[in-house]
Amino acid sequence: MCLTRFCNMLFWMYFVYAFIFVCMCMLIRFKLKKQWVKEVCFPTGKLQKNNDNDMTFMENLLTGIEEKNIAAHSPIEQRWSSSSSSLMSPAHGPTDGLHSWVGIIMYLPSEDVTQRKDITNKFQGEYCDLLGTVGENFDAASHWAKLELPKNDTEEKALQIFLSKRYPVDLFNLMRYVLDPKNILSNDLMNAAFGKPSK
Repeated sequence: MCLTRFCNMLFWMYFVYAFIFVCMCMLIRFKLKKQWVKEVCFPTGKLQKNNDNDMTFMENLLTGIEEKNIAAHSPIEQRWSSSSSSLMSPAHGPTDGLHSWVGIIMYLPSEDVTQRKDITNKFQGEYCDLLGTVGENFDAASHWAKLELPKNDTEEKALQIFLSKRYPVDLFNLMRYVLDPKNILSNDLMNAAFGKPSK
């Protein structure tokens, strides 16, 4: 067997296994989901001088959880990062900028369909709404991997307006059009968030 055929065979074996792995991950994510997670990012001053947005955000979130009597699961994650130079990063900002990331979670411990639906509705409704309301005062944006597909046209339009104010969406869509004119690499969430790629 020549080296070229052997490399070709290895490539296709890798491709098939990678495809199976991705399909299994998608099955686990969408069919056997064990938790709901939402994470937002917002500026909190500079590396040398924090403006206390991070602590005020958490105080407001915890107050809202208590007032609305939300059974918030632990942990409520909070972490920090430097600003990113990427225009599409939720942490985009000046080189000495500081950003805080806050993640909420609700576990789905039961296989009981009714209980899982109740937890899902509570998370996607009241809990995520609270996180969004608190985040409005801090210029918070969702972690890209935690963004969910809008439920209706009103939510989709609101998401598009928010993203167009925060990110260079026209430039991003132009690059999508140039690099993927047939929109092959897109999905429903990307099309809902940014519309179809265009010149």
